[in-house]
Amino acid sequence: MEINKSRRVTQIEINKFKQLVKSIGVDTIVSMAKSGPENKAKLLKNLGLEGYLVTDGQTPVNLFNAAEGLIGRK
Repeated sequence: MEINKSRRVTQIEINKFKQLVKSIGVDTIVSMAKSGPENKAKLLKNLGLEGYLVTDGQTPVNLFNAAEGLIGRK
């Protein structure tokens, strides 16, 4: 039962993410990845997204700092 529940929740999250990407548009996501960190934060906040990491896929990401930012430490 737990495995089935986990699969359903995962599928819901996948569908949610696909819908967000579709509604935002690939061009907007590319622009966000190319913009500066302040613009990324503003765009994500205005879109109501929390806990996402946006990168261009080429720049290395320090996951220790990223994780700290995702859990909301200040």
